[in-house]
Amino acid sequence: MMIHLFKVLLLLAFCSVVLASLCEESEQIQCKESNSRCTRIRYICDGDNDCGDNSDENSSLCKLWKNRDCDRNYVKCHRFGSSSCIPIEEYCQRSDPPCEGDLDPRICQMLRNEKLQNPEDIIMPTIREDVFKGNDLSETEEMAVEFEDLTAHTFVHPDCPHLYTKVGDSCLSIFFPGNVTWGEARSFCHTIKGELYSFDNDVTKYSALVNHLKEHKLTTDFWIGGRMENITEGWKFVSDISMELGSPYWAVRHQTQCSPRSTENEHLNTTRLANNGYCYSSLQAPENPPIGHCAAITYNNYYYVSDEHCLDRKAPLCIVNKKD
Repeated sequence: MMIHLFKVLLLLAFCSVVLASLCEESEQIQCKESNSRCTRIRYICDGDNDCGDNSDENSSLCKLWKNRDCDRNYVKCHRFGSSSCIPIEEYCQRSDPPCEGDLDPRICQMLRNEKLQNPEDIIMPTIREDVFKGNDLSETEEMAVEFEDLTAHTFVHPDCPHLYTKVGDSCLSIFFPGNVTWGEARSFCHTIKGELYSFDNDVTKYSALVNHLKEHKLTTDFWIGGRMENITEGWKFVSDISMELGSPYWAVRHQTQCSPRSTENEHLNTTRLANNGYCYSSLQAPENPPIGHCAAITYNNYYYVSDEHCLDRKAPLCIVNKKD
């Protein structure tokens, strides 16, 4: 009797391990036609038949797995007013708030199922689990109050046109609810009789803007009126004034590798390494070549200017046309 009981307990223990995870490693997913074979998630749609049954290279799956905005295994996630490419696994795991993007929800469901499936065979839950986690009405009502408080300092002011507020001596539309590309942001500004904001290398105007955003605790990323159309002309404001590079306007980025910096002496016509060739791990935007060809001020960079991909989504920052 004891031997029989021991066998039953051993079988139950084995089943609990199997049910806990279909594969040995968290980075793996089970192949479609095999209950014992797994492949790494990063191998999905890499061109190799790692599963043997071709389920990791299924054409309809790969059509949803790959995208034009990011590298393979990555997808664009929009949260907290900014967009970036992150691993698909991370995209599916993000919450509070979850990622917004174009990834087909069946991909996330497949990863939760821990088994490769054809997209047409993936069954989505009919009832959202978060419905049972509590009523979120009070939370959204609090957000509505915060939203209304912000509007008083972002696109409302008695001395400015509709949708504009006073910042220093200028009327700006700090349209923080927006989520558009650089070109769309500029079109939006034109629609409300303005233009994407250019501070035209005026440190007083720039400081007034940054102080205003910090004072009212804005955390949104904004497009501004700066871009690089070609290498010859370099970075220019939409007002056609050349953008002054370096401090005090442009952001500092950190990199994993370091590199020395050089200084030039125009009088002696010489170039030498700065500080005995010390290796620095920070770079100042815009990079050469630039990361992107459109200028933005982001919360991550403490509202210093940075070069960003023009198709990223951020909020429009407009200045009213003087003639209006």
